[in-house]
Amino acid sequence: MRILLRTSLFALALTLLPALVSAQGVTTASVFGKLIDGQTGEPLIGATVQAVHTPSGTTYGNVTDVDGFFRLPGMRVGGPYTLTASYVGFEPSVQENVSLQLGQAYEFSPTMGAAAIELTGVTVTSSRSDLFNGQKTGQETTVTEETINALPAVSRSIGDFTRLTPQSTTREGSDGLSLSFGGINNRYNAIFIDGAVSNDVFGLAGSGTNGGQTGVSPISVDAIESFQVNLAPFDVRQGGFGGASINAITRSGSNNFEASVYGFYRDQNLVRGDLEGAQYNDASTYTAGFRVGGPIIRDKLFFFANYERQDETTPQPFDANDYTGNSSIQEINNLADQLTREFGYDPGTFTDNESFLVSDKVNLKFDYNLNQANKLSLSLAYVGADNLEGVQSGPRNINFLNSSERFVAKTYRGTLEWNSFISNNMSNNLVIGATLQRDDRDPNGDPFPFVAIQDGDGFIQFGSERFSTANLLNQDIITITNNFEIFKGKHTFTIGANVELYSTENLFIASNFGFYNYDSLSQFTQGLPATEFERIYSLRDNVTGDGSAAAAIFDAGQAGLYFQDRIQFSDNFNFTAGLRVDLPWYGETPTNDEFNDEVLPIISEVYDLRGARSGDFIDPQVMFSPRIGFNWDMEGNQRTQMRGGLGIFTSRAPLVWVGGAYNNNGVNTGFIGQSANDGDVINFNPDFNSQAPGDIDLNNVPTGGNVDLFAEDFKLPQFLKASLAIDRKLPGGFIGTIDVLYNKVLQNVAYQNVNINPATDNLDGPDNRSYYGNGGSDLVGLSDADLRQYGRVILGYNTNKGYSYNLTASLQRPFSNGLFVQASYSYGDSYSVFDGTSSQNSSQWRNFHNVYGRNVDQRSMRSSFASGSRFLGTISKRWNYGAAKNWATTVTLISETFQSPAYSLIVGNAAFNGRTDSREYSLAFLPEQASDLTFVDNGDVSAGAQEAAFQRFLNAYNDGDNPVGGRYVERNERFGPWNTVVDMKLSQDIPISGRNRLQITFEVMNLTNLINEDWGRRTDIRFGNYEIVQFAGFESEDNLLPTYTFDVDQLNEDGDIDFSNFFDDSGLFSSRFQGQIGVRYIFE
Repeated sequence: MRILLRTSLFALALTLLPALVSAQGVTTASVFGKLIDGQTGEPLIGATVQAVHTPSGTTYGNVTDVDGFFRLPGMRVGGPYTLTASYVGFEPSVQENVSLQLGQAYEFSPTMGAAAIELTGVTVTSSRSDLFNGQKTGQETTVTEETINALPAVSRSIGDFTRLTPQSTTREGSDGLSLSFGGINNRYNAIFIDGAVSNDVFGLAGSGTNGGQTGVSPISVDAIESFQVNLAPFDVRQGGFGGASINAITRSGSNNFEASVYGFYRDQNLVRGDLEGAQYNDASTYTAGFRVGGPIIRDKLFFFANYERQDETTPQPFDANDYTGNSSIQEINNLADQLTREFGYDPGTFTDNESFLVSDKVNLKFDYNLNQANKLSLSLAYVGADNLEGVQSGPRNINFLNSSERFVAKTYRGTLEWNSFISNNMSNNLVIGATLQRDDRDPNGDPFPFVAIQDGDGFIQFGSERFSTANLLNQDIITITNNFEIFKGKHTFTIGANVELYSTENLFIASNFGFYNYDSLSQFTQGLPATEFERIYSLRDNVTGDGSAAAAIFDAGQAGLYFQDRIQFSDNFNFTAGLRVDLPWYGETPTNDEFNDEVLPIISEVYDLRGARSGDFIDPQVMFSPRIGFNWDMEGNQRTQMRGGLGIFTSRAPLVWVGGAYNNNGVNTGFIGQSANDGDVINFNPDFNSQAPGDIDLNNVPTGGNVDLFAEDFKLPQFLKASLAIDRKLPGGFIGTIDVLYNKVLQNVAYQNVNINPATDNLDGPDNRSYYGNGGSDLVGLSDADLRQYGRVILGYNTNKGYSYNLTASLQRPFSNGLFVQASYSYGDSYSVFDGTSSQNSSQWRNFHNVYGRNVDQRSMRSSFASGSRFLGTISKRWNYGAAKNWATTVTLISETFQSPAYSLIVGNAAFNGRTDSREYSLAFLPEQASDLTFVDNGDVSAGAQEAAFQRFLNAYNDGDNPVGGRYVERNERFGPWNTVVDMKLSQDIPISGRNRLQITFEVMNLTNLINEDWGRRTDIRFGNYEIVQFAGFESEDNLLPTYTFDVDQLNEDGDIDFSNFFDDSGLFSSRFQGQIGVRYIFE
């Protein structure tokens, strides 16, 4: 806390310095321009420019400088605005119906003419597109209020709208929608609401949002006025991300009282019931809420309020007849009966494991116009969610419902923003934000040890979910940002700073109730000893569950300083250059002296520890991010523009990664692992409170368990971004764009487990990969029997390997006369060493695909975030009719045709390379001929039949061009099958009285599947791994020649893998059509 207090005082001091600025998130728009004499071409000095936000009466004003330039920064998003330029002796110029989008810099440069005797004024109507914006440089997508209202959004989350970004990838997981941009890790995005950080900074949620582990959206769609997604803004004010910056601003009140009451509903009658034999059981989901806004003091003080309740259940159908494991459904039902009868434990169902989510959202906003030069805004929000993440069964896994996780999350957020005009050539923006996040993850059902049973090529799992047994997270986040700009002729100077402060308390003890592993169902049901057992337990108090004192409590933070000059060299060329400097820091970690003195010397004989020691944490590393950007109106008439830039972007790293050093240090938790292979006799104990090692002497606890270390010079993820785009106005109001985005990894995370021995041998035969004959043993365990209590010792460090790119062509017609059209094609590919898809450092290492071993085979291979090809089309049309034109029908269609996520061909059976880790993802070897591998009989399928089928596969996979001598596949070598999904929204407005109206909507996710049950399939290859062959043991005890089995039924008629049964049938972005009916009453 001393660090947090000291940093808070430093941050407060920064905000008091008028020359310091930061704009991490975008919250406003601006107007700029130059006024000249139409006859002489000379600049008009001291001319008055005024902008009035018509609905609220909010006024902004300035005068031109000696070069005729003016700026109106910090303006409210939306409109309509009326812009007026006036000068003594000249006719006023007025532009009406100007609508400003989030982050837009709107140019207003009328040519002023001499006044006639009667001043009548000149009035024009603005264009709605901000694409031809002299200050736009990189890839950017703005989603306006019109677009939000028009798009189908059954999930009512940010991802419903960010998918309009051509370079985006939206995938649904247990945490809701996961958003990736430009092939970069979804955890490297920055999310801002009203300018304040709204990320899950700790990094547990796949969605990247606060409370996201429950699947809840961080804000109601009805509270949002506009979104903006920036992939490469070469403005140094925007930082903290490597993928994209997602900015959202909430609605504000105006001089008009406006309100809306709404409700949305769907159930099993609005979902395809039968899909390949799997039934969608009864379910109901509703969302209800209201919003209201208006004046407290006209033209002065406004309010907006929104409340929303969400209550949904999501069936996850499973046809038990699809299970491919050894056990029959009757045997699995007998297992459930035995658990209830012998242990009094109810494991739950396994055929239709339903998920549910209940949430409440509250948003309040107050806007205060102190005067023309000063505007205040206060936003307050609360989100509460209760989620049962029902674990789903599949063809190769039986999961009982009570092995699911139950999650309760609460988010409290407040933001204060102050925009001020200090003088004609200086402005300031201050944003102070605070977020309190409380997450509690528990097992579903009664506490019970977790049990995993290998069942042939399937798995059976029951008991308390391993990672929920002791799991709490409390986060306090403070952000202070301040904007100060100086306008001088062609230059706009920005000097900035920002501070983010994190205070974290995290309790995480995996497998705290015990974890048993069995090789067969009968091994468990007959009471035979287990094959493996492991447990992590508290060394602080040996208390089981959330009551343990073994929590990691630490502070961290990040400060940024920057300077930038935006230069308008000419009327058609803008150039920006800036430098950003970020400094992250972390609190001290507990020291394990025994580990440093006795274990590290042993490890350092084999591995380079890069200066890592227990208690000596990451040294502060200064991160430099220089950037340049340009915008060139090539013909000087805003018909063709070129834009782009080059710069470095420093991303946050999830605190959970570095937080591993606070949790896993050998003095906080202990680890016990037992294996039948080591001669241990492991009898099952159903009492979660009395698992091994039993009672311990808290005054003399042995150190041990897993340990996380980081190199002393570990740096935050950093990327070099390069972008180039050309925009061209086309007939019919269309705009065509071609753009290229390239990301080069400068710093990213990589891992080694420095507590394992090197390889002992190589396999025999054409596949001669490394063989680790020490099995599950570790380096320290083999070196000193007294130190075997240490498990994985994970070392985190940096790598500069990896890159990604996106090539995009798009066509759009901005909203005009009720019509909006957008079409794009984007191809994206991405390469990395470690993808960083897990919240645990040990899992990052364990999940690594390799041939020669995870510690040595650290190549850059295709990332799981690679998007492949994606065609996106959106069309929306609104028809107004009736005598008063107050009846309206709106139809919106979104079509996506895309390649399924890439997948890896791996070898089934972890013992293949001598290791016994269940996540040993060994990349497959594809021989020149199938006969080069040794197959053995598989049930009633002979070795010869398997070899012949495998040859068919080789010919199909390699297109008949099998490489001489064979080859190892790459990670994610192939993209999955093509998918096409069309979503739709119908909206009907019915006038009631005055301007009040009733709106009825019908939204359909996967309209394609509604039309034809064989259409709209989304391919899902679980975790992106496909076991192409199964290791069946070595040919004899005298050699290391592996033998295999091959499932002959996995091929289609062309000899390729048959993915027809690998379709996603969970969530909203599934292979079934799902409809939703909405009713809204609008008061205006």
